[in-house]
Amino acid sequence: MVNASVLKSFTLFKGLDSNELARVAELCDERTLKKGDRIFSEGTRATHLHLCRSGKVDVVIWVREPWNKNVVVHQAGAGELIGWSAMVAPYTYTASAECVEAGEEIRITGLDLLKLLDYNPHTGLVVWRNLSAEISARLTQTRQRLSTEWLTSGVTSPPGSSAWGEPKRR
Repeated sequence: MVNASVLKSFTLFKGLDSNELARVAELCDERTLKKGDRIFSEGTRATHLHLCRSGKVDVVIWVREPWNKNVVVHQAGAGELIGWSAMVAPYTYTASAECVEAGEEIRITGLDLLKLLDYNPHTGLVVWRNLSAEISARLTQTRQRLSTEWLTSGVTSPPGSSAWGEPKRR
């Protein structure tokens, strides 16, 4: 069962009081993850926010050109958020998530959380600030990972303007 004390360990909820955390906990659903499970896929409708309670999850993006492969841009562990796209228009996952070490996740339906945040302005402000910081950090990490991938790939000419990601997925 997810309760307020469990949610305190997630940076997304840092700064919320016990009553606010209890309201969020009412929206939570727990799931067991097995190694190899695909949690969500890049380009699909983002319906749930995912919180890694234990285990490890690779966040991967598809890079068509010049590599034609998935690139791991982040590995989430306990206390980390994945699937933030369920809270941000156009509500489409911008990456895929694959379980690489069995564990547990907490899922929250994005629309339910958005309604709660709209109804409770202080809760909304705190969560949106934390989410913005998380998205910023992930963008920086993704850029660094792709730069490293590029430098070690041996590719000498830059990709075309539509090379990053699948067409019509952004």
